[in-house]
Amino acid sequence: MNKYSVRGKLIELAAAELDGARTAYTEHLQASKPAEDQATVVDDQAQAWSQAELAEDLEKMLRAAEAKVAALNALDFGPKEFVEPGAIVTVNGRHFVIGVSMDHFTCEGIELIGLSPLAPFYQAIDGLEKSDIVEFGVHKVKIEEII
Repeated sequence: MNKYSVRGKLIELAAAELDGARTAYTEHLQASKPAEDQATVVDDQAQAWSQAELAEDLEKMLRAAEAKVAALNALDFGPKEFVEPGAIVTVNGRHFVIGVSMDHFTCEGIELIGLSPLAPFYQAIDGLEKSDIVEFGVHKVKIEEII
């Protein structure tokens, strides 16, 4: 598995997420602007508060997507011997890219999952080496490979 292909795929997915968040935020701001000739009544004020809350949520999504792209760009994808950010780790047949949270994705025909260093599962395997076994919940997991 080529780590740089995986890195490229992650950056592509994160960039698409960022573009989607930017588009949603911009479209919301444009759609929520009242027309200049509209009279403001109590219902309009309540609607404005609701729109402001939605804009805040969309802005949080935008900032999270920006942070994900920045984190990926700063991540060292060089060879790894331990479970750490920038590693691709195979655990019980599943492949994890350590560094940012990302839904399942496929690269070079292999299904991977992005795993944040803040995730409880990462905390359980952090610093382990190939062939190490650790308990996570009620399961024992084995580090099969680290790239």
